[in-house]
Amino acid sequence: MSTIRLILAEIRFRAVNSLLCLIAVIVAAAMFITGPTLIGGYATDTRRELTMLQAEADKLQAEMEHNQRETEAMLAAMDKQTKRIMRDLGVNLRIVHRDTNLGNLYTDFVATDFPEEYVQRLAKAEQIETIVHLIATLQQKIKWRDRTALVVGTLPVSSVAQQGENKEHMTVAVTPGTVYMGHELGVGLKAGETIEIEGQPFEIAQVMPEYGGLQDVQMVVDLHDAQRILNKPGQINQIMALGCKCKGDRISVIRKQLEQVLPDTTITEDVPRAEAREKQRDLVEATRTQEQERVAAALAQVVANRQRQETSRVRQQRMLGSLVNVTTPLVILTSALFVGLMTGMNVRERRAEVGVLRALGKSAGTIAGLFLGKAFLLGTLGGLIGAGLGYLLAPLAGQAMLALGTNLFAVPPALALATVVCAPLVTVLASYWPTWIAVRQDPAIVLMDN
Repeated sequence: MSTIRLILAEIRFRAVNSLLCLIAVIVAAAMFITGPTLIGGYATDTRRELTMLQAEADKLQAEMEHNQRETEAMLAAMDKQTKRIMRDLGVNLRIVHRDTNLGNLYTDFVATDFPEEYVQRLAKAEQIETIVHLIATLQQKIKWRDRTALVVGTLPVSSVAQQGENKEHMTVAVTPGTVYMGHELGVGLKAGETIEIEGQPFEIAQVMPEYGGLQDVQMVVDLHDAQRILNKPGQINQIMALGCKCKGDRISVIRKQLEQVLPDTTITEDVPRAEAREKQRDLVEATRTQEQERVAAALAQVVANRQRQETSRVRQQRMLGSLVNVTTPLVILTSALFVGLMTGMNVRERRAEVGVLRALGKSAGTIAGLFLGKAFLLGTLGGLIGAGLGYLLAPLAGQAMLALGTNLFAVPPALALATVVCAPLVTVLASYWPTWIAVRQDPAIVLMDN
């Protein structure tokens, strides 16, 4: 009888032993297929989810950046509007000679004169950081066409601090020889006409709109024209200016700096205007800060959400990998030990048969071929069945355990081939030691014992 026929007869005769070995191999092969397939499928889903999260994060970030650009545009428009408001509010500081009686100044517009050179000295003083947009001014009441008018000569002068920031002066210089007529004084007049002021001709640059205040009776001219009209060459009686953005007691800071340059002058502040400027600046800055914080918080939330999802996914994948990496080798080892144990039991049960075969002249190789051939055959059959079972179970296990689509758990052909090839090798190696014991037995001793 050939070796193959002996093997098949052995399998039929000891069907329980063979079936248990086959089941062990099938379980190990199925685990060998299912474990890596689950890991691979979950890794694929993780990459897909992270790609989707990244795409979502990129989209949200693009939206946030777009919103940020819109916010910046809005704030820029608000800044521009604020500058217009500041311009419309006008200056808020008044510098006069210390001998000026402020009561007379406020009621009759009478102030002590001082040299025009003072405004240049103030403009060139580098230590002055709190006063900008200087306007040298000479004003005095006169009679014009049987009406009381206030001649106001102005000359805009930029300070060192203002020049360093490349900021234009907030006041437009009056062209020499022209006059801006207040609304009340300009009744019946129009731009382009020539009038006389104290015997000197002036072209009307503009009849100003009605303000409902002192501006309606002013005649605003160039400073040097005013000096000629009032016969006060080289003299001014006020320096109008714009105060700093200082918090707290602004006027004290400004006075301290002014004393270093013009000690014989004094300064007053138009408090409502100064506070209105400060509140408007604070409003713009608060809006800017609020919008920047909102955008930053939204971006941080997007990034944190992606990191949280990525961390969770990676942790779960590692846990699954660790479980499979421990369970699969353990099952394979248990299966190999079980096959070796069953082969050992088979060797003991067939001890007499082995002795007879050896006595009949069968070689050790033939005896080894019977046991190892059976192990190889069971291993091959178990590998094929286990690979097929794993191919069917992997998608179902992935769907049940990980709640993912079955399409993610396709068994790689290389893994299936490795399972079919390695299964018989493992069973042969597991059966080697019991087989070696069988062929080492002395047939004479075995027959005597039986």
